Amino acid sequence: MWRFLAESGAVFAKDLRTEFRTRVALNALGLFAVTTLAAVSYTIGPYRIAENDRPFLLAALLWIVIFFAAMAGLDRTFVKEEDTHTAPLLRLSADPLVVWAGKLLFNFVLLGVLIAILVPLYMVLMGFRVDSTAGFLLVLGAGGYTLAVTTTMVAAIIARAMSRGALFSVLSLPLLLPLLIFLIQGTRAAVEGSAEGVSEALRAVVSLGGVMTVVSVVLFPVVWNE
Repeated sequence: MWRFLAESGAVFAKDLRTEFRTRVALNALGLFAVTTLAAVSYTIGPYRIAENDRPFLLAALLWIVIFFAAMAGLDRTFVKEEDTHTAPLLRLSADPLVVWAGKLLFNFVLLGVLIAILVPLYMVLMGFRVDSTAGFLLVLGAGGYTLAVTTTMVAAIIARAMSRGALFSVLSLPLLLPLLIFLIQGTRAAVEGSAEGVSEALRAVVSLGGVMTVVSVVLFPVVWNE
């Protein structure tokens, strides 16, 4: 177990060093998120939504911004290994599940950084307030993990395809659409201070994350070694 964690940490550290040198994913995530947020706040703003509609619309807009920002940057998780021709060496030197865990951790941390920067900005610009802060943080954490585990698996599938960017979005959308619905519901419940609503949404999000984790553990070695 300790060896698995150490090797997964080594894959994560390698990706982190590479990202800090190139900043491709960070720039793509950050630029898309900030641009979308600026456009949303300018065209809609906190005062152009009726009070009764604010919980749902602001929750939906938040996750739409996070979702499309993720689509802009997380597809390169495995693509960069193919582009730099380091994938064969990685296949020889590490177990497939070690590679998957390291890549998953990298995507989760990347999303965590995005959410930590984007959400406070969104709350200030859009006048977004939540009654249940703990519930909101739980929804963000569970949603971030499920988004990361799903996009990691899809990124592995499309790594060798020609139209990677388009294919990544096409394959990700059907898998992530139910997740987005539950996250919007959970965020709305956190805004309204409904503990029951947050709990129901969390159960659904955690279930989706668990299913995708099991599916990834089973299928990733086949996808990675084919």
